[in-house]
Amino acid sequence: MRVLITGAGGFIGTTLTAALLQGGVLKNAKGESETIDGVLLLDTYLPPTSDPRITRMQADMSDRETRAAIAAWKPHSVFHLAAVLTTAAEDDPAAALVVNVSSLAGLIDAVGNKTAPPRLIFPSSIAVFGGLLPDNVDDDHLQKPQTSYGTHKAIAELMLADATRHGVVDARALRLPIVLVHPGPPTFSVSDRIAGMVRDSVAGRPTVCPLRPDTRVPVISVDTVVRNLITLHDADTTALRGKRVLNQPALTVSMEDVVAALNIVTDVVPRVTFEPDPELKKIVDGWPKGFISTRAPSVGVVADKTFDEIIMSYQRHLGSASKVQTPAA
Repeated sequence: MRVLITGAGGFIGTTLTAALLQGGVLKNAKGESETIDGVLLLDTYLPPTSDPRITRMQADMSDRETRAAIAAWKPHSVFHLAAVLTTAAEDDPAAALVVNVSSLAGLIDAVGNKTAPPRLIFPSSIAVFGGLLPDNVDDDHLQKPQTSYGTHKAIAELMLADATRHGVVDARALRLPIVLVHPGPPTFSVSDRIAGMVRDSVAGRPTVCPLRPDTRVPVISVDTVVRNLITLHDADTTALRGKRVLNQPALTVSMEDVVAALNIVTDVVPRVTFEPDPELKKIVDGWPKGFISTRAPSVGVVADKTFDEIIMSYQRHLGSASKVQTPAA
């Protein structure tokens, strides 16, 4: 089996790559486990790797030659992670549209195959929802995105559903809440502003929280996201109940909850100063607080149980990274 990962050099992409290489198998269209023979990593930046199963393509998805190379490689499965995130998309909506929408159209054209449609897994976003929201937002709540990024993701969902209807791909999308904990350096995305609290506190540094102490947000660890993306890929079509998109069930926490968990899990008392950012508050206030899914249980998609687990997951990643970087004695 050949697997393509776009946006492979990013936070989720690097974690997903490691998980796929470690697991070594995915289910094919017949529901049978198949060995992963090759992984094509595509991004404008890619970390070095020595795994013989990996082919690196350091290129731009919007480039026609890149898409031609993808078509020639003929992936059986695609994880399309490449995206311009909320803050950057607000700053330059036109440029973000090229990456978030036009490049997806080009990718579908490159990999689409009616005879053997590849399975295409897409991380959508909580940002497709907005406006006046109930306490809990389920899979089928009316979409009213309040950002360019959310609008692009909503368009992408419809594009993938239509491509699946035409039988050229087998698309499944998982709407993600705030994914933690980005290891840094800071990216200044919405999720990274919150991740910075954890990074700084674990490192024993003072940190600034850009939201009010009582602000509640839905969160998920990157490890759980990756497991769920793979689970969604392998899910039998009947488990999707005729739908191709579902919410990633989330753990909802306040900024006070985050500080309390840091106080329990870390070796030092977190030094957190609250300095609310009005623009960030506007974006976060437009998102659901309770993010749930009626379809997730039948597919096997799960949430994190506690914020303590998310912090400890980040600490494990730090430990793994230090082992890789430390030369042998």
